[in-house]
Amino acid sequence: MIKILFFASLRELFGKESIEMSINESKVKNVEQLLIFLTENNEDPWLKLVEMRKNLRVAVNHEIVDWDTPVRQGDEVAFLPPITGG
Repeated sequence: MIKILFFASLRELFGKESIEMSINESKVKNVEQLLIFLTENNEDPWLKLVEMRKNLRVAVNHEIVDWDTPVRQGDEVAFLPPITGG
């Protein structure tokens, strides 16, 4: 299982803090492929997440990473929206 975490506005978009799912590691090898897999199988709100992709950061196992970072069963993937504050 992969645990996918949502923070801030993404938590509101998805209506939950996290989801867990199994992936086929032969088809989903990195974070980018994970996002593509999720949009192909789940549509909204994943399509909105793809539209926001340029402004998102991603973390795997608590480390900010690039979109080509490998993912495996047991990983924790977090999608992080832009942070604003005052």
